[in-house]
Amino acid sequence: REWWTTTTGSNDEFAPTAFCVADVDNQGGSSAAKVVTGSLGGLLRVYHPRQKEFRAEDLLLEQRLDQPIIQLSVGNFLTSNDRLALAVLHPRKLAVYELHAQSSLGQYHNLAKAYEHPLDRNSFNMAHGRFGAASQGRGAESIAVQSIDGTITVLDGESVAYSRMLADFLIPGPWIYLSRADAFYTFSSSFEVCCFKLSTLTLAQSDAQGEAGDAAAALGSSAAQRKVAPDFKVVLGEHAVDMRTARFTSDLQPGHRDVIVLGQQTLFALREGGAIKFQRRLDMQPSCMTVYSAGQVADSATGGEDNVIVCSATGAMMIFRHAALIWSARTEQPPIALHVDTFGGVDGMICTMGAQGETTVLYLGTDPPSTAVGSSHEKDLDYDQMDEEHRRLLNRIREATTGGQGEPDEFLTLRAQVPPACDPLEERGLGPSSRTVERNATVRVSLSYVGKSNRDKAENVTLSVACSPPFFVTPDSIEVAAVFGGSTTPVVIPVVFSANAHHLPTTCKAVVVATYLTADGEPRTSRVDFDLPLGLVCRAIPPVKNADFKVTLDTNKPPVSLPGLFEDVVSSSDGSDMSTQSAPNVLSFQYLSGQDVTILLSKNAGRYRLQSGSFEALWLLAAELCARLKRSLDGVHIMYNEPLPLQEYFDLIDAHFDHRVAMRDLHTQLEERARQFRVVQKRLLVRFKDRNPAPLANLDLLLGGTHDQLMALSNEAEQVQQRLSHLSTNLSCGTQLINLLIALRFELDEENAAALHSYLSATGTDGDDQGWEERTDAALGHVLRHALGKSGKDHAAMAQANTLTLPEDVTKLKKHITVMCDRLSKGGRFKQAGK
Repeated sequence: REWWTTTTGSNDEFAPTAFCVADVDNQGGSSAAKVVTGSLGGLLRVYHPRQKEFRAEDLLLEQRLDQPIIQLSVGNFLTSNDRLALAVLHPRKLAVYELHAQSSLGQYHNLAKAYEHPLDRNSFNMAHGRFGAASQGRGAESIAVQSIDGTITVLDGESVAYSRMLADFLIPGPWIYLSRADAFYTFSSSFEVCCFKLSTLTLAQSDAQGEAGDAAAALGSSAAQRKVAPDFKVVLGEHAVDMRTARFTSDLQPGHRDVIVLGQQTLFALREGGAIKFQRRLDMQPSCMTVYSAGQVADSATGGEDNVIVCSATGAMMIFRHAALIWSARTEQPPIALHVDTFGGVDGMICTMGAQGETTVLYLGTDPPSTAVGSSHEKDLDYDQMDEEHRRLLNRIREATTGGQGEPDEFLTLRAQVPPACDPLEERGLGPSSRTVERNATVRVSLSYVGKSNRDKAENVTLSVACSPPFFVTPDSIEVAAVFGGSTTPVVIPVVFSANAHHLPTTCKAVVVATYLTADGEPRTSRVDFDLPLGLVCRAIPPVKNADFKVTLDTNKPPVSLPGLFEDVVSSSDGSDMSTQSAPNVLSFQYLSGQDVTILLSKNAGRYRLQSGSFEALWLLAAELCARLKRSLDGVHIMYNEPLPLQEYFDLIDAHFDHRVAMRDLHTQLEERARQFRVVQKRLLVRFKDRNPAPLANLDLLLGGTHDQLMALSNEAEQVQQRLSHLSTNLSCGTQLINLLIALRFELDEENAAALHSYLSATGTDGDDQGWEERTDAALGHVLRHALGKSGKDHAAMAQANTLTLPEDVTKLKKHITVMCDRLSKGGRFKQAGK
């Protein structure tokens, strides 16, 4: 059962060796065990589970290091004192840190680097201990690092003792040190446990001496380097997953220990001299193991002083005491590493780590029942009383949701001061003559706090900024230590928004959300929404005659000068030509992505025509024109009297759907080629392992050709995915434009216009399971059967709940959009007045 658990909240991957449990901060006490994890992304975390369920204060440290973390070990690595230190193994570096608590209660910790060693070779794992019989039991521990090419580097404190290369080495395996035998044990690619005495490594020739003797070796001298051969080998016949030392078997002499080897199918126990003393076949695929002291329940007749826990890739956990399986359980998340220690004052708690860094503390057994279960016939059920209680609870819920509960006494207020135009060139650090494409706009967000008293404050305030492409902001998260209440000046945070030329803008809206803690420690949130300046994504240019796509909007008010209506864009266009100001009835805009839009104004009537070379580019300027006309003219009524441009909109749908189909076909081809690649690989491996291999029969050529096809298909899929992203943006703009024109054409009120946007949605991503076409088709089919149904048959024709899959074509979707527009033109509405 779970006692304490936490997740990383990221997609980082973790190595099984990047996990350890120890009193790494040297605090002591009955619950001194800290859990240390490190990811391949270089993120180091230290947890201190003290009570049931995870709390924020349980995370003592979270710090990103500069390299991936391969292995973590805790030991006496410092020569100046006997404090425990943390050894962190990176691919080309070994660093030793001290973890210090900043207060007497240990709430705040920092990581101090004691020393580090650069490594000449890519490392794989390490082992530590007091090497040598003379240093047993005293002095600092040394570290032996095993590299990928079979080189052993022994580090003694802040100095490098020596390096040795192992003989008959192909791939690295588990690497442990047994102090009594004063020897290292590892596992070779020949399925053999190899033992290297420390005296053998110390007396062997070093790498440096060997390299100097290469010339002598060419002349036949015996002074050339020789790789270190193992003192003995033990053949196990299967790959080793992990190796540990423990007093596991029975009848062990005092001080002796077993070498426990976890194979892919068998659990082995070896004597220090290499003889196999115990083996047990496992009916599962093991993933990790650990050993722990059996304590008072240890029995020399049935086993040693230590028990072994083995976990499988499916989450099964088995506990062995010598040959007997004494307990079996299953975890929700399959672990890749585990350890037994004391947490919360309870001995024997099991701490596990998953592949994504999920850390869990478990215990074996069952929870006692919290309350006694009474008999059902002791009291008759009073249904009238139950009904009365139900009504009373419903009234309380209704009062709470309809404003019966007042606003809290303390709250944080956010206000956004949006500039009318982009920042000047001088503010961007550019000269007056600069013609850069990138534009910035600084929004000043003010924070003011109202508390129960003037001394109250909002603590740990975090501002999260969100905007849609092509807008972006760096950084998107800002932390403020505290915001004080009373009559103090509000805290002003400048947030710089920028835009790139990768996509068309789908909206200019942005949002800032603040999360904070009140004076009572309660978590609260506050948000503010605002529109970014239009000049951030487009600029005024000389008039352009590009009329491939046209939209005409009529109003009931006299015409308004276009340069005056878009004064903010004209003034921030970096020295636009005077022609844009001299013609009040024509104004052209150009997006950062290159598309242009022209607005033409009728001289005699309030008629505005938008024209562009692309249909989707009309959306943002059409929405801005309608919004600015409503702000400038009181009582203005905007109409669209022309036929709806459904064919242009359908062309966007076709292009988006065709690329989705192409992406699906590419994924299918990639799966087929990957399957073929694996099959050819297996056949080649079988022939290479055979003692009398058969001819390759051009399998190597087939493998190379399949690999080339895989790379070509991957590159093509990446290009199609990028194009699909652009088409999704174009489809979003086109959908919002067609929704705007439908609302103007059929004079929909705000409630029906919002319903139209929910059924014909412009948001959503194309996932592997569902895409925009099938979701929109299902939504339109539902509304056509219900809200826009013509008769009772439409209401009765309930659709079956089928799984949404990629359709063969979009003919049905186009038909549903056309039928929806037809029924809206005949007076149909999504929501009737008063209903």
